[in-house]
Amino acid sequence: MADAMNTLTALGRTESDRAMLRQALLDLDANDGLAAKMTAEPMLREIMVEFIGRLTRAFGSLAAIRDQVILDVACGSNSSRSPITGRRTVAFEPWMCRLLAALGARPVGLDIGDLDRERFEHHHVDLGVPGALDFLPSASFDAIHESRLFGSPEFRSAYGGDYGRVRAEITRQEARLLKPGGILIHSDAYDPARGRRSVVSTRMRRQEDPWTK
Repeated sequence: MADAMNTLTALGRTESDRAMLRQALLDLDANDGLAAKMTAEPMLREIMVEFIGRLTRAFGSLAAIRDQVILDVACGSNSSRSPITGRRTVAFEPWMCRLLAALGARPVGLDIGDLDRERFEHHHVDLGVPGALDFLPSASFDAIHESRLFGSPEFRSAYGGDYGRVRAEITRQEARLLKPGGILIHSDAYDPARGRRSVVSTRMRRQEDPWTK
């Protein structure tokens, strides 16, 4: 599993970024069992590659993440289950928030699942409830991240006929919560023709990047 950790570390663009990643990954291993969980569920390695790639594209240097207040919508939880097997999975634990915290950011995670033991700020939220995000102050986040929320079959299944309303409400709230010039990072629908998901990083304008996989 040292090879997997080295592969993740090598994703840093500069020596400084690689040093930051190396320390962050060591912290995640010590506190959250990252290496053992990647061995148990190899999908987690792909997810970590994807998350590191998103942050690099969005911020340029990982050093720019330090002290940034970042909201992670539907961040994953310690009770998350695989949509394929229905079983508990470590792959959908709140790895983005954990990674952000290890890199020196100030993440805030939102999820309907169990986050009680997490060290970052978190809130139990059902995104389908009208006004569920009203408690968060306007223009309070430097960046907002959401991972495959709108394009997921689980999201569509959970909200059925309310899908359009819930999606519109989350989009409206993200615009309210993001600081002027802030960054919106999200992946959305899967494109089977290209075998990838669209990944968008927004700072004043939209730009589509390939889904790292």
